[in-house]
Amino acid sequence: MTAGLKKNGTFLLNSLWTKEEVPNHLPDNVKKYFAKNNIRLYIINATEIAEEIGLGNRTNTILQSAFFKISNVIPYDQAVDQMKKFIVKSYGRKGEDVVKMNYSAVDRGGDVEEVEIPKEWADIQVVAETPDDAPEFIRKVVRTVNAQRGYSLPVSAFSGREDGTWEQGTTKYEKRGVAVNVPVWKPESCIQCNQCAYVCPHATIRPFVLDEDEQKGLDEDVDILKAQGKQFAGMGFRVQVDVLDCLGCGNCADVCPGKKGEKALEMVPILTQYENQKNWDYMVNNVSSKAHLVDVKLNVKNSQFAKPLFEFSGACSGCGETPYIKLITQLYGDRMMIANATGCSSIYGASAPATPYTKNEEGKGPAWANSLFEDNAEFGYGFVIAHTSMRNHIQDLMQKALQSDAFTDEQKGLFGRWIEFKNDTDESKKRQKR
Repeated sequence: MTAGLKKNGTFLLNSLWTKEEVPNHLPDNVKKYFAKNNIRLYIINATEIAEEIGLGNRTNTILQSAFFKISNVIPYDQAVDQMKKFIVKSYGRKGEDVVKMNYSAVDRGGDVEEVEIPKEWADIQVVAETPDDAPEFIRKVVRTVNAQRGYSLPVSAFSGREDGTWEQGTTKYEKRGVAVNVPVWKPESCIQCNQCAYVCPHATIRPFVLDEDEQKGLDEDVDILKAQGKQFAGMGFRVQVDVLDCLGCGNCADVCPGKKGEKALEMVPILTQYENQKNWDYMVNNVSSKAHLVDVKLNVKNSQFAKPLFEFSGACSGCGETPYIKLITQLYGDRMMIANATGCSSIYGASAPATPYTKNEEGKGPAWANSLFEDNAEFGYGFVIAHTSMRNHIQDLMQKALQSDAFTDEQKGLFGRWIEFKNDTDESKKRQKR
């Protein structure tokens, strides 16, 4: 956050907290930097202002006005005048109400408050972060790049990755907590349709089915419903939200049919839900998948019991593309190869160091690559040709083995059945396990 912030500089923070509360939430290293470099800190709750004046989550104009207020790049009155002229030019055709809302945004941008920087912050002893159980690649490479310190990495950090291969599933370690509001589950109104999980762009709300032992690991005040369906007899059901990865789009709450006119999801301030994150952590680490008990290809509800192999991407809040990608990975992700066409799918699919494509409990997941030359059709066709060639080679080897005395009758039987069902996905997967 402080990279590029010079001595005697000014820092503007869009804050949900008051100026009395902000110091309690600033990291010690940031406090120390502010104090040692004579930084002036200003805050404004642009998020709340935008909601008040009808702009939803659009804070840009408010923050732009605030920037001119504190920077003195040009006289503030002149900046306001020029911004309002541009608003008329940009939004005049959309009606007077839209123009007035943006005028209000400019005016309210002046509501900045300065936060006093105590001198004693300069003497804070910054304690090193407590190591967690994240893999070494995440701790040493991914987090360094995410902190915008990638240039500090030595070449040796990429030893063994010279071909550009990247670890899968790195996004689950980000936990950005950037949403303003997140959904909270109201079990008394839930019909267990799983539509909320189906439309979620970031795979941050999911249905979990728990057996008796798995339920014992939760606190007594955690709500669990009786799971619907004979295949889930004796099990519990819970819709769980990943508070720190949710982007707060509200798609889940919008689509929720609820019961008797009451929705089972309500958007509430994220500050009230941090405690719920531990339940998500428990679910993903301790509750086994029950997807094998249903036909996940039968309907929407069943599909959402399958683990998404595309999760926590960097797509915009409310993205309309990623729910489809997520669904495809739930149905076919354990054997997917993706020839990506350059566009949004490259940005949310492979913006280093983030990799949202991940693996299932068997270590299988989508393989993703993007051709530099915008020829993804030919690029993907090359995948098909290479894959077909390798499978044909395997078939040739098996056919030779059938004529050999070096293999048992059981092995030959497996070879023969693999050849017979070579192009039948489900049957082929059964043979592969054996």
